[in-house]
This record gives sequence, structure tokens and C-alpha cells, in this order.
Amino acid sequence: MPKLDEVLDAWSDTLGFPADNRAACPRQPSSLRTGSWAGAAEREMEVERARLLSLAYEFGFDEDAANQGLDRLLDLYGETLPYHFLPGIQSERANSIPPNSKFELFILSGEDGTDFVTVEHCGDDFLAALADFNQDKEDWDDLQAIETEACGALSDIFIDTIPDEKEGNKIAGRVFSSNDNHSRLEVISQNDCNLSSGFKRNEVHTIEQPSKPRVYEDISNYGEVSSNVPGGIDLHAVQDGCETPSYEQLQSMDDISLANVVVFGNKTFRALQYQACKAAMQKKDCFVLMPTGGGKSLCYQLPAILHLGVTVVVCPLLSLIQDQITTLNVKYAIPATFLNSQQTASQASAVIQELRSCNPSCKLLYVTPERIAGNPSFMDTLQCLHQKELLASFVIDEAHCVSQWGHDFRADYRGLGCLKQNFPRVPIMALTATATQPVRQDILDTLRIRNALVLETSFDRPNLKYEVILKSKDSLKQLNQLIKDRFSNMSGIVYCLSKSECVEVSKYLTKCKIKTVHYHAGLAAHQRVAAQRKWQTGEAKVVCATIAFGMGIDKADVRFIIHHTLSKSIESYYQESGRAGRDNLPATCIIFYQKKDFSRVVCMLRNGEGSKRERFKTAMDQAKKMQGYCELKKECRRQTLLSHFGEAFNRNGCITGPSPCDNCSNSEQLI
Repeated sequence: MPKLDEVLDAWSDTLGFPADNRAACPRQPSSLRTGSWAGAAEREMEVERARLLSLAYEFGFDEDAANQGLDRLLDLYGETLPYHFLPGIQSERANSIPPNSKFELFILSGEDGTDFVTVEHCGDDFLAALADFNQDKEDWDDLQAIETEACGALSDIFIDTIPDEKEGNKIAGRVFSSNDNHSRLEVISQNDCNLSSGFKRNEVHTIEQPSKPRVYEDISNYGEVSSNVPGGIDLHAVQDGCETPSYEQLQSMDDISLANVVVFGNKTFRALQYQACKAAMQKKDCFVLMPTGGGKSLCYQLPAILHLGVTVVVCPLLSLIQDQITTLNVKYAIPATFLNSQQTASQASAVIQELRSCNPSCKLLYVTPERIAGNPSFMDTLQCLHQKELLASFVIDEAHCVSQWGHDFRADYRGLGCLKQNFPRVPIMALTATATQPVRQDILDTLRIRNALVLETSFDRPNLKYEVILKSKDSLKQLNQLIKDRFSNMSGIVYCLSKSECVEVSKYLTKCKIKTVHYHAGLAAHQRVAAQRKWQTGEAKVVCATIAFGMGIDKADVRFIIHHTLSKSIESYYQESGRAGRDNLPATCIIFYQKKDFSRVVCMLRNGEGSKRERFKTAMDQAKKMQGYCELKKECRRQTLLSHFGEAFNRNGCITGPSPCDNCSNSEQLI
């Protein structure tokens, strides 16, 4: 008769555990040592079955789906402990178990004392099985279609980003000249690199919460700081060419402020933009955390036009790159180009050839992360730029993608630490709008910029009112009535979880005489462009959209964001809701919540994360926090959001503020 250790070793091999990792292998539970084993095993099984079913109900799965999923899970785990392993246990106990019985699942438990098939050990596997079972019922959106088409759109503007040798750099004629090495902006920018910043390494600069409650007038210039721009300049007139700043006004500005006014058409800087630009000009590593709509792009685009050489921007999505390049080339006449894996060989070769020239015309080069990690050819091009002292800086946009703990982890981002390793003296700026404390540290460690200057603004958006509404059985009728009662003729976004939900909601609202369009990745490019244009221009007041909508969207007067189904994480919700009220006027962010919707979120996560168990578990942990936010009864929603990002916030600031959340509005009524 084999000994228990032999049984464990055999089971360990079956499950794929390392032979020396006994902690991962099960052991006898207390029920094997006391009382009638068969009765105890049966009771134990029923308890665990009830707990797993309860978990399924808690996550919104219905009873039939939960029971079928549990049967599949038990069958799966039952196969890992064949009946012939049991002789190692006392025969009277083993003989009391029928062959192929599911009771055998509970014979052994882990050395840490937890049972093998329990909520603690395989709860996420159970939810994954349920998600797989329900997967064919939904058409989840992804960004692949948009990404593929974005490459084509970028190819269309490709020719405009590479100047003709005979004609020179036409596209940037207003600011730069390829043959003029003495332009005021570039010459002064080199001198500016030696200015003292007044910042210390590892120092965190934060915009503090106001000591007094803000009112609408106070937030009209939310997050604004001194810009060094002289008064009396009508910025709109400057942009329209109707007014030119005086010589004295221009002379009083430093390079950063001058570029902000003349090139980007801004009258002021937003919170910490100036400090970020100045740190970049002084060749410092910098980590910028700004809320959605906080103006992160300016923090690296402005220094890029002042620096000698090329700034390399790593961006996760081609569609986002497309928006950035179009804006830079068309709106600001700043030469920018791109490289990605979907370009043709001739297109990529033209960009590489330009980068290797004596005086590259482009100021910003956008690349996707896979272009850098494990790409010796591209690294050689960067070395060529570096040797000519024309590699100005690296920018990691959407830096939360670096962290395996982030809500939008990208494996290719994980390898970006090679930049600092290969180019230790080239500064790196990392930017994100959503990063918890563990994610922040992971980003700094991974990018090898542990001593970076950290510039962090408050995550609070005082003008946004957060609400959660119990989703009724007839949620479409509920949504229609809500929009007509509270947001009539106002611009807004209704976020949906799947493409079919998006279309269904849009059709219903249109039927109810609300001017609505829908937007998801399954639409053709021209359909998406048309839908976005109608919404941007006000022809349509509401856009029903999936997660595909939002990249590059910067409509200032969005008065409401309604989630017809909850988001997959607090980080995602913060970004999506943050598209409201960018004009700093009051706006409302509402979630329609019902528990059973959470089962759909689980299915979507399973579809997105695939079979990677750890990633699915991380995503589930984040989703549970989103569910917890929705189920808050009395706690301040604003405080909960800010706390998630590690920011302390006094609830009184919400209660007495301009846009208290629903729970704080109720608290205010009780005071």
C-alpha cells in the first residue's frame, strides 16, 4: 500500500506542481482524522457547494448557470485525483467512497489548511468557467478593428510627415526651418536647460485641496496655475490671427510660456504643466499624474518642439497615435510621424531613413511598445540618433499599461525598462491619469526611473457629481426618462458593455425622439467618423458607445456620462466618467446598477484576459472594487474614488462642494 507522500507526489505530478513544492500539494483534512469520514466529506462538500453557488449569485449569475458551471468545475477538478490514488488512505474510509465520486475532491487539502475545491482556492476558476459557459451570449467589443483601420489612416497621412528633400520642411514652416539652426525657440531652449528648477530628486509636488469649499466661479479655471503670460492677450484673437502679442509681451516670456501662447494657442498653463515642461527642458526623468482632461499631452509636446532632436513617444494604441499626429500636423503644424508593426516595409524604411539623416525633420516620433522591446533594428536607429545627440527624450504615455497590477496591462510595455538601460542619460517622462500607489511604484521600478521627479495633481474633479441608480427591469424606459427629465438637449455619453447593447440603447433613444448615434469597434471606419462628427458638432446630443469610444475625444461641454452597465474597474470608470465637464462646469456621472450585470463584466474580463489565470484574478479583484463602489449606501463616492488612488479627501469637501455625490447630497439633507 503506497504511503501518503507517494499519493501526494503522484497527485503533484498530475497537477503539474513542482516535486519540491509540497506547499502547493494537498494534505489530509481534519475530517480524515475524526468521526465518520463519509458523512464528514458529504457535509463538507455540501458546505463548499453552497459557498460557491453563493459566490456565483453574488456576482450576478442566475441559478441555472451557477449549477451547471459548478458541475463542470467539479468534473474538471475530479479528474485530477483519480480514484486509484485513494488506497494510501485508510481503507475503511477509502472504501466508503464510490469510484468516480465527486466526494474525492475534498479528501485532501492544502498544507496551508485551505481545501482544494473551495471559494478561496478556485473561486476565480469557478467564475471563469461560468463566464466561458455564457460567452456566446454577448458580443464584446475590442479595439482590434479600430487598430487595424487606424494603421491605414496613418498611412494616408504618412506622406505629409516626411518632407521632400528639395522642398524642405514645409509642414513646420511657422515654427521651424530645416536650414535655419538659429531659430529663437531652439537656441533659447538649449540655454534654458541650464536653468535651476528649484526641484529636488524624489520630491512630490501636489496641488493641495482648497481649504474652503469651491463654488462654480472658483472652478471655471480648474487646476490653473501661473503661466508667465502677460495680461491683456485675447487668446482667441491670437488663434484667429486678429491680435498679435506685442514685442514687449513676447520678450517678457520665457521659451516655455512663449511656445504655449504662440504655438499651442493657450493663455495659461494648467496645474503643473509648466513644472513638467521645465523639468523636461532640464533633462530630468519625470513622472506626471494628472486627471483625465488635465492636459498631459502638452507636458511633452511643448518641450519636444524646443528640444534639439527627436522625442520618442510610446503609445499603446494606433488609434490614439492617429489622433495625436493629426492634431500636431494639422492644428499646430508640428512635424510628427510614427512607426508600428503594421506598416509596410517601404513606409517603415522611409521613416528610418529620415531618422538617420543629419537633421531629422520630425520633432515627435510615435511608436507602439512592440516596436521597442526586442527590436534590435530600431534600437540601432535610436543609437544612431543618440550618437548625433539628437535623441531628445523618451515619453511613456498611458504609463499604467507598464504595471502588471494596472487595469490595462500590456505585456510589451513591461519591456520598456530597456530604454533607460541602453540610454541612461536620455530623460524619460511617464504620464498617466490612473495609477494607484502600488501601480505607481511598479511603473517607476520597471522603467528604471526610481529617482524621477513626481508631479501629481489632485485626482478630484470638483465639478463632477457622482451617482448610482438602481437599474430597473425596464432600464431603457428608465434611461429615456432620466435624460429627458434632467439632461434635455444636453450633450452626453451612454456607455454600454457590449456592441449589441450599444445598438439596442441607441435605437430606443432615437425612437424616443432623442438625437442619438452609436459607436463601437464593429462599425466601419467611415461610420465611426460620421457618428463622432455628428456628436461633436451637436447634430446628435447623445452617443451610445462601448469602450472603443473615448480615445482622443476632447469635447468640452459633455454634461452627463451614464453607464448603462457598470465599468470593469474603478480606473476605467474614472477615465470614462472623466470625459464629462472638461469645460469645468457642473456635469453628472451616473451608473445604472443591478447585481446580475456583474456576471456580464466577469464574462467580458474572461474574454479579454483569456486563459491567463493571474491576469484574470487581478482583473476580478479590480472589478470587485467597482462593484463595491456601486453598492455604497452611505459612504462618499468622491472620497472612495480618490482613496482608491491614494489621495486623502475630507468628505466635507464633497458635502459642501459644488457637486456633492448622491450619498453626500442625502447627508446634506440630514444635517
